[in-house]
Amino acid sequence: MNNNKRPTIATVAQHAGLSVATVDRVLNARAPVNPATAEQVLQAAEAVGYFAARLIGQRILERRPTYRFGILLLGTAQAFYANLAQAITEAAQRQAGANLTCQFEYVFDRTPSAIIAQIEQLAVQCDGLAVVSFAHPQINAALAQIREAGVPVVALLSGIHEAAAEPYVGQDNQVVGRTMGWLLARTCGARKGSIGVLLGGHRFLGHQERVEGLHSYLAEHAPGLRPLEPLINLDNCDITEEATLDLLVRHDDLRGLCVVGGGGDGIINALAQLPKRPALCCILQESTELSRQALAQGLVDVVIDSQPRQTATALVNLLVELQIAEQFDPVRHRVHIPLQIVTSENSQS
Repeated sequence: MNNNKRPTIATVAQHAGLSVATVDRVLNARAPVNPATAEQVLQAAEAVGYFAARLIGQRILERRPTYRFGILLLGTAQAFYANLAQAITEAAQRQAGANLTCQFEYVFDRTPSAIIAQIEQLAVQCDGLAVVSFAHPQINAALAQIREAGVPVVALLSGIHEAAAEPYVGQDNQVVGRTMGWLLARTCGARKGSIGVLLGGHRFLGHQERVEGLHSYLAEHAPGLRPLEPLINLDNCDITEEATLDLLVRHDDLRGLCVVGGGGDGIINALAQLPKRPALCCILQESTELSRQALAQGLVDVVIDSQPRQTATALVNLLVELQIAEQFDPVRHRVHIPLQIVTSENSQS
């Protein structure tokens, strides 16, 4: 290209690998253009220094639909939810098909009435919701009314309704539980002993599915490893720390320790204060700076990460799609994010 010549529509079209007519439609808003194609034209215009690149960007923004999404997350001290919120914000900014605003709220009071009040307030203000919550008849009834009013709701990380199919983004929690069982069966030094399990609460369907998956795998492949009755930690690090130390005192045959939800930092704190690290397999959820440090120090063995960036991208895409979807599609609207197994050898990659 002759750099002395001013770039034209033809220059942009050539760089983008598109027709001049397509570039003209984007620039002058003459007809609908696929959002991805419009973005391709904008990138080409910026790359060649086309004088109307800013106008193209403005045209794209003007033609995109605008949505506000409400995101209800658990209010904990863990880094995971802060990382997830940041990932959702970045995914919304990258979304080429719509202009998006995300409004984040956090659950600190876990009573059903308080959660329902937060959900209903978001539903009034937003075009679609993503909710982390446990299952409860009153919560499910409130969500049903919101959906009937035309506001899509996505269950995030954990299912919310025990029976009804609902849009969902997160891991296949049965698979997570069975993977934990697989890891325990292969890393425990002894083939017999007890396994400590901590979970946020019995009504979190995702946590229950993980526990069920763990039990089923050990029963089938390592019956000598006996899961203890799960302890409720409310995803709280202080409760988890105390429970960990108590398990170590009460069960001298403890061979494994698993957190199926949040609060894993408490296990790290408990193990760090012991004079000698117990000979057991310790599995946590979510790769954070603290859990990666614990892997490097040998305090924990494995972290199962839910990959928040992939989760965020899938969530934003689904919330946008549900704005125009005529009905629930159990294939397209239930998105399972692959888990990632993190050890000391790949924690920094």
